[in-house]
Amino acid sequence: MSFGRAASQLERLAIAFHRPSLPKLPLHNTRDSWFPFLVTSQKCSRKFSTSSLAAQPELSVRPQRRVPHQKLGSVRAQIHDALDSLDESLPERHPLKEDQILRVLDTLASSARPQDLALIEKVLANFTSLCGLPVVAEVHSHIIRGLLKQGNPQTLLNWLVQMRQKPGNVQPYLQHWHMFLEHCADVGHVRMIRIALSKMAHSGCLPNNRTFKILFRAMFNSGASVKDFHAAFNDIEKYTFWYDEDIANMLYDGFVKLNQTQQAREVKEEFNRHFLKRVIKESPRLVEWEGSLALEVERHGMVDAVKLCRSLQEDGYKVHHRTLSILLRRSHDISDLEYAGEALDLKPSAFHWSIVIANAIRAGNLPSALSSYRQFRSTGLPLSAPLLQPLITGLCNTATSGSSDDLLDQALKLYHELATTFPPADPDAPPRREDLDFMRERSVGPDAYMYGTLLRAMGNSTDVQKYSKVAISLLVAMEARAIPHTSVILASLIVIAMRCSSSVDEALEAYRRLARQTNVPRITAWGYQWILDTLSKLTFGEDRSLPPIWHYFEIVKDMRFSGLAVTPTIYAQLLKHLAHLAPDAPEVMKDRLAACVRRVHDHLTLDPTMTPNISLWNQLMDTYQRVGLFAEAYRVWEMLLVSENFDHASVSIILDACGFANAWPLAQKVHMRLSERSFLFNQGNWHSYVECMCRVGRLNDAVKTVCLQMGQGQKDVAPNADTIQVLLTFATRANQQDEVLSRIQRYLPDLWVTLPSILGEIIIKPNHVAM
Repeated sequence: MSFGRAASQLERLAIAFHRPSLPKLPLHNTRDSWFPFLVTSQKCSRKFSTSSLAAQPELSVRPQRRVPHQKLGSVRAQIHDALDSLDESLPERHPLKEDQILRVLDTLASSARPQDLALIEKVLANFTSLCGLPVVAEVHSHIIRGLLKQGNPQTLLNWLVQMRQKPGNVQPYLQHWHMFLEHCADVGHVRMIRIALSKMAHSGCLPNNRTFKILFRAMFNSGASVKDFHAAFNDIEKYTFWYDEDIANMLYDGFVKLNQTQQAREVKEEFNRHFLKRVIKESPRLVEWEGSLALEVERHGMVDAVKLCRSLQEDGYKVHHRTLSILLRRSHDISDLEYAGEALDLKPSAFHWSIVIANAIRAGNLPSALSSYRQFRSTGLPLSAPLLQPLITGLCNTATSGSSDDLLDQALKLYHELATTFPPADPDAPPRREDLDFMRERSVGPDAYMYGTLLRAMGNSTDVQKYSKVAISLLVAMEARAIPHTSVILASLIVIAMRCSSSVDEALEAYRRLARQTNVPRITAWGYQWILDTLSKLTFGEDRSLPPIWHYFEIVKDMRFSGLAVTPTIYAQLLKHLAHLAPDAPEVMKDRLAACVRRVHDHLTLDPTMTPNISLWNQLMDTYQRVGLFAEAYRVWEMLLVSENFDHASVSIILDACGFANAWPLAQKVHMRLSERSFLFNQGNWHSYVECMCRVGRLNDAVKTVCLQMGQGQKDVAPNADTIQVLLTFATRANQQDEVLSRIQRYLPDLWVTLPSILGEIIIKPNHVAM
């Protein structure tokens, strides 16, 4: 099957899937071009299915509380002095006490400026040296409380999601999430809470009843309707949620206070219909006991939680399989599963194995997860989608970030194992379901989530022609199982069809026909971002072809029309690709490339729905300078400086731009104005400044800066091997490497003796001039 024919069949099947009123298309009839079929299809509709809850308008967050410049400057100076005073020879000396460093973190977090958030991470990286204590959960609690004062919910959410990757590797506790959610509830930020719920579940910290109380309070604060609450009940059903009469009364009283008695009765009845079957029939203290166990696991680990469990048993607590699930919530090794099972005298189920495997995937240990799966297969326990899904996700994500499709093939092999175990059911029989997570229902066979994971990986695959054919077989299987499309599946099909097209116009037509059909899922912001990124990189065999700007913004217009916010990333990814094209662009293409960047800037400026962030401005400035438009890049920098909306990346970009444009007076001006603001350069800024001096022919000034200025009062930005490499790169061109090396040996003796092997030949033979 040819490339184009595979794409044609893929799109036709996808469209037919959502048009049950039309006769089914023969799967093997690919002789005709897809375009005649598309032209005769129904007129495209601009209606998009969306739940009323998703469309609920959000209240703006409370005004930011900026920390006074004087206090911030004092705190920054204090922490830099403390960092500079660290002495490796005297590790027992700690310049700060615990209460001092916590106050510093609170102040920096209350600012939440990019440079202050970066400084927080530096403090965390040196936390033990600064105060003698490890980074624990309570340290992050102080940071979160500071971020709450600043009030930006996205900054808060980013911190929680990235906590595990920050120094200390602390996993956010349920209390951390609740601090954030309570803040969102105060301002009625329902959408942010719903995003956080999925992030919580993905991180292994499952929401509980208190979490949903916060959600309902936020919905009342945002003026949500009865229909919105009904939609929320549907969403909550997939989580472990116990019936709580207090919540039922809370919902009823909330509408009564609004003088909506009829709506109050309706919401309470709907709540009872969804959850009354989930009443806890055991001890009324069960929720309290299990909450204590979960907290003990998070704070002190499984061994201490097992001890607490035995203590609770004396009070009447009865262990069961749910207890084992609680104890395993942070475990990603089979030894934990075996220990907990023996300690509680319980035999682990397939669900418990899935917890350990999923945790290994979250920890980034795919080999351990695969090893656990092989051990699981030897137990004879049944396969299920919840057990295989984390593995398939891990394989697909790793395949997407690599250059080989081998892992994707391995994921497909696992899928086929499951599909063979659970063949499509009789269409007249009810679907098979297994209660795997107490009250959380999930298909035991292949489901929409699994198909979405596989199709998304195929959209990013190296050999898209090969996987376009596989995608067709998956669509056929989905139809046999009566599994509807999701937004992920739709976006994946669009990307595959676009990559299978033979021209930009054909790719755009594929998008139009798939995205604008009636009765299809609503494409999410993530989906649009992926589709747009794919469109910008289509080449069709041409070297370094320009992205189709007008086609790109036609899809952006669709995104806005669907009610989604156009994010800065949508613009930044296009600018980044234009910057990537610039270095090797032929002369005939450079003017067109510059015109494209200006056009993107025009769209950005005229878009009233989007507020650019620092990253977007940085990308625009960098792209301008890479396509040779230095004046425009400098104007962006001036705007950032005046608004104080810049970071270390901004500084490096403009200094690089000055160097390439041979604009030394402007580079001096940048340095002077930053000094007036007491802005401290990081290592990258110093390297950009030094390289700028070298590039404009001021090698002597660059050597002086390295030998006499870098690292003065800031040990963490002292010259290193990379700095010397920058100097020698330009010194060699001017045949001045001997003089430069001599001055480095004289002024930086400690650095001289530690220079790595890449400079060994130069160091060993300082009089050798030919390089």
